[in-house]
Amino acid sequence: MSEPTWEEAREVSEWRPELGVLSVYLGFDPADRGGAWRTGLRNALDAILESHRDSGHDLRVALRATAKRLIERFEDGELRPPPLGEVGFVAVAEKEGVERWWGTGSPPVADACAEYAPEPVVAPLLALLCRGGARGVALVSAERVRLLRCAGGALEELEDWELSLFSLDWRERKSQSTNNPARAQGVSASGHDQYDERLEHNRHRFLVECGGLAGRALADNGLDEAIVFGPAKDAEAFEHGFSAARAKVVRGGDADLISTPTGKLNGVVAEAIERVDGERERALVERALGEAKGGSRGATGIQETKVALAEGRVDHLVFDGALDGDVESLLRAAFAGSAQVTIVRGDLAEPLAEAEGVAAILRY
Repeated sequence: MSEPTWEEAREVSEWRPELGVLSVYLGFDPADRGGAWRTGLRNALDAILESHRDSGHDLRVALRATAKRLIERFEDGELRPPPLGEVGFVAVAEKEGVERWWGTGSPPVADACAEYAPEPVVAPLLALLCRGGARGVALVSAERVRLLRCAGGALEELEDWELSLFSLDWRERKSQSTNNPARAQGVSASGHDQYDERLEHNRHRFLVECGGLAGRALADNGLDEAIVFGPAKDAEAFEHGFSAARAKVVRGGDADLISTPTGKLNGVVAEAIERVDGERERALVERALGEAKGGSRGATGIQETKVALAEGRVDHLVFDGALDGDVESLLRAAFAGSAQVTIVRGDLAEPLAEAEGVAAILRY
């Protein structure tokens, strides 16, 4: 089951089935042997049916039939993970209709695991996309580079390049025999220096070339960012070769992880991703608020931001994930205007309190 993309989220947000949509967000705990999520799903569907018991006949029948199909979909006895979540949007219909499903590497952040509305509820989906986008991971050392894909907390090896040093290329030449020991020592030292210089040159060239290869590999895999781990000197050479790539490169840490098994990398990679994303989101919030206070290209507050969205002036919308109110209309307006969206939570969202939880960077 594939991970959702921003483009798919945009498409879903524009979907309007005749009788509405059931939006389903399920999180799976690997330690939960009882399948509590199934009980949560049944309870949510029962609550939806109860709240619409006085609706028109066609809608009541369609809701009951759709809820029954959903329960049957998950009556397979499986605990579900991996992935750690599923997101689905199901057209309400008496007979089987259109459905869209994705697996997620992180459990969704949603108050209810199922909601009914005339249009899809996409805010929790965007929160997942903000947290769990796929990206590359590069492990760099002087003579080896590993490239991995990180998606939904899982790591997959893409490439593994290693510098081959042939003995004939690196064999130290013996100096000619001489009766002058001091001269012989000077020749020997010179040979060592040349060896070291050639070795360093070839290592540098190898890392630069790997940077270029990694950039192309990321593009082939639809990834637009790589987090690099390795000694600073080696990482800098790798990044130099990466400079022509479309993808961006960010530093994950100086630790030498080149020989660490893939299965033992998850923790350090997840920690680096959280730190990198947190720094990026903090800078984004500061910029949006700063632009608004400076009276240039910024908007704050729900009403002012809505006006800017309606006028198509928003380049990047940022808001508190705990925001109450009509968040869905903000998101749909952002999609309609091709604006970027970032959802922040917790400490990162605190500065937005002065702006009703919403701020935007404007195009003009």
